[in-house]
Amino acid sequence: MKRALVVEGGAMRGIFAAGVLDSFQQQQYNPFDLVVGVSAGATSAAGYLTGNAERNRRIILRMATQRDFFNPLRFVMKGHMTDVKWLWCESRDRYPLNVDALSQQVPLQVAITNMHTGRAEYHQATAENIDELMEATCALPLVYRTPPQLEDDFYVDGGVADAIPVQHAYQQGCRDITVILSQSWGYQKPEEKTPWMTDKMFADYPALINTIHQRSATYNETLKFIANPPADCKI
Repeated sequence: MKRALVVEGGAMRGIFAAGVLDSFQQQQYNPFDLVVGVSAGATSAAGYLTGNAERNRRIILRMATQRDFFNPLRFVMKGHMTDVKWLWCESRDRYPLNVDALSQQVPLQVAITNMHTGRAEYHQATAENIDELMEATCALPLVYRTPPQLEDDFYVDGGVADAIPVQHAYQQGCRDITVILSQSWGYQKPEEKTPWMTDKMFADYPALINTIHQRSATYNETLKFIANPPADCKI
């Protein structure tokens, strides 16, 4: 039976997934055939698959609290509120990541959202593309002003289109799926609070606007899938 690990994002809440994955490493627990990560969940999954225990805990506690990363004043001055590229690149320098191990371990697929189509895409991380993928999957709309470009398309946070890619794992043939959530079980995502801001900032990307407006409904439907999976699947 094909087994998958799905890791949700959630910004600073990602420290929960970091702790779970550190425990997996301590127990040398890795029975998975596929790992799918989104946003902060993707960065934690990368640390897990490359054997970098406690890396993500240090990044969240020591770096994600710095003004170089989170800076509302910079946002007012037309910059990023959360500079995810700085965080990823600086963390690569401070806490080196053995990216070459990605080709030797379980495949890591990173979810990103295509701004033109509004749909999620799942790219396998390699030593060559991991920097671009991690910036894209963490590029939260509105607060990260410059959407990353991969080849000919622009992307935003993978959690916009598929925050918990458990159905993607199922479509890949996985029938035993472990999901690490960043919200307590029973949580339901509320409706978008500022749809007018989304409409204004992404006026050139109508498909993305629709995806953002449907985000809470999509998220809550995914939770239903987790609670009531198909008969041939264990989650």
